[in-house]
Amino acid sequence: MIIVFAHKKSSRLVYIFSRIFKDILGVEFFFSTNKQEFINSQLPSINYSTEDLNKGIWIVPHSLLYNIGIEKTEIGNIILWKNMPAFFSQEKGDIPFDLFAAAFYLITRYEEYHSVTLDNHGRYQYTNSILNKMGCIEEPIVDQWAYALKTELLKAYPECKFLPRSFRFIPTIDIDHPYLYRNKGFALNVLCLTKDLIKMDFSIFRERLLTILHLKEDIYFNFEFLLQLYQDLGVKGLFFVHVGPYGKFDRRYIYASKRYRKMLRWIAGKHEVNIHPSYIAAFNNLQFCEEKMELERILNRRIEASRQHFLRFRFPETFRQLLNADISDDYSALYSNQYGFRAGTSIPFTFYDLEKEQETSLIIHPTAVMDVTLNRDFDMNPQEALEKIKELATKVKAVNGDFITLFHNSSLAEDCFWKGWRNMYIKMIEQIK
Repeated sequence: MIIVFAHKKSSRLVYIFSRIFKDILGVEFFFSTNKQEFINSQLPSINYSTEDLNKGIWIVPHSLLYNIGIEKTEIGNIILWKNMPAFFSQEKGDIPFDLFAAAFYLITRYEEYHSVTLDNHGRYQYTNSILNKMGCIEEPIVDQWAYALKTELLKAYPECKFLPRSFRFIPTIDIDHPYLYRNKGFALNVLCLTKDLIKMDFSIFRERLLTILHLKEDIYFNFEFLLQLYQDLGVKGLFFVHVGPYGKFDRRYIYASKRYRKMLRWIAGKHEVNIHPSYIAAFNNLQFCEEKMELERILNRRIEASRQHFLRFRFPETFRQLLNADISDDYSALYSNQYGFRAGTSIPFTFYDLEKEQETSLIIHPTAVMDVTLNRDFDMNPQEALEKIKELATKVKAVNGDFITLFHNSSLAEDCFWKGWRNMYIKMIEQIK
């Protein structure tokens, strides 16, 4: 148990101290606003105030945890603490920056609220993030700060007991395209076959025709491979399924297919199957709910987790929408074109609504890396991608976080763009689990 002195409490203060101590470090704490109680206490102590009390580890607060609403916040100078970059520096105190305010700023995604510098899909850009500017977007920096604080506490209070969580590896699969050739309907199949002939792409024509005629398995329909792999290696996977309408950024298939429905139910019997809402559903509550209910009808069970298609979301609108639809967990917290830790942490955290100044029940699970990012944006070959993934996993293991990967069934199809990635995926699970 740790006693924390603060001149006053706030919802922000309670939220971030709970994240650091309970969720990351595994130690209980309580606040005291009584100076004499704090001084007289024999417990491990943190003085979170502007006053030097000659007791405990002294951290001078930044104003952020006592403010209300979202205001432009001056980051100030970037400093180094124990070879880690940090901000909200303070001239006094035992730690040269307000670790808790900085962690709150990152975890709540304070900088993303009301941002106008969005990409053409309405997404916040990683290039504008403070973590990118600090050069540590590939680090679970909040977790690292917390563990460095733990070291300082143990120096001062060797008797302090911590029960940190255990490392978890969670491979996830987004099913945007269950089929490459099959299940598109007669008219579209004829059109595609005709285009293949016009282009004189006879190998693709042959592949498409054999697949349509059910003389060959569709290369995207590789779920038996995935299930067998997970069973052999003893891992649990998470699957996110797209059931939205056809659109520019959505490719609707014939979900009435008995075989595909049966496959989804088979997967759901062994692993968790969740919703992957359509492009338009990101900011449309009615559309989201319709898609969620359709998947629930297919699986005959409740859907409680989600990952946004195109990783398209906004704070706080999208997350309020998830809450309204009775979604308890979201796995969208990463950038589409940059691997690393969007919120500076590898450990799940509850969504804090800054506009309402309220902690919610929605749990956000940070995802570290996506296959498309490595291949498309960084032009990595399978071996380079594997090394980068292992590097990120090592950092997460060091802080007992969750290492969550995002792959697509289509990237494991061994077609030309993804040649060698299936074997890399197998090695990844073997070496990280």
